[in-house]
Amino acid sequence: MRIAGLVLVVSLGAAAALGCKSKGDSEAAPDPQQQDLIARRDALMAARTKLQSERDSVEAQIKDTEAKGGDTADLVKKKQDLDSQIESQTSDLLSIVNSKLDALKLTGDRSMAAREAELASRERSLADREARVAEREHQLIQRDADLAQRWKDTCSAGPPVIIQQTASKGGSYTKKDVSDLIARAKAAMAKKGLITSDLGSSANLESEAGKALNDNDMSKAYFAAAQLTAAVDAIAVNRPFIQAKTARLQGELKSRSGKLDDATNQELAQILGDVMQKYNDGDFIAANRRLNQLANMMGK
Repeated sequence: MRIAGLVLVVSLGAAAALGCKSKGDSEAAPDPQQQDLIARRDALMAARTKLQSERDSVEAQIKDTEAKGGDTADLVKKKQDLDSQIESQTSDLLSIVNSKLDALKLTGDRSMAAREAELASRERSLADREARVAEREHQLIQRDADLAQRWKDTCSAGPPVIIQQTASKGGSYTKKDVSDLIARAKAAMAKKGLITSDLGSSANLESEAGKALNDNDMSKAYFAAAQLTAAVDAIAVNRPFIQAKTARLQGELKSRSGKLDDATNQELAQILGDVMQKYNDGDFIAANRRLNQLANMMGK
């Protein structure tokens, strides 16, 4: 009797749902099969709710009868019967109806699902590509850091100096010869954006040339000036140069970090961040200019 009543509720629910459809709404209404399944599902859920309510009522009666010391055997049997109906009949029927609804929806939305799958695939491809790019950038930064460290470990004395033997003028040089070489070296430094500390072990050649001039030792002065010019000409503002200069200034900055106020530390950090950005962009000239600002702030 309970199953028959359940079927009747399902049939009436489906008939009512179909009877509410007007001719004008026929095109906008859901598919008849889908509408019927929805009505059946709603009716089954209502029946299940009713059974659950009856079960809760019987359970309350059992507790009340037990409290009064009465016989609860019939009530327990009724509760078990309701439990069986809830878990067996309506649950299975709901599962069947929901499965059909899912299958129907999957069929009706196949094209949308395909588009969503394609979009998801594209997003995965983009994420993979971004991950590969990030990994390459990480490897590049690590490689650059290793190169800078090797340069610092092996070439801390400064950039290589190419000593060129200038043609002798019979051993006779003038102050103009020396000053012309020094002026040439300074012009080259200005053009490349070099500062004195960029010359490494050659940084003192200008002062050596000046001292030799004061001592009237023209040969020594000329030789020092020629070495200075050769050292400047040998420097290229490129990736290894920026690596080495950054490592050198960072080392100096680290040794002074406790002596600088917060505002200065913040400004220095901002400059270093800008240097890294320009370095990654391959704009080494701009990166070098920012490093010069950093060196100037540190009095280098």
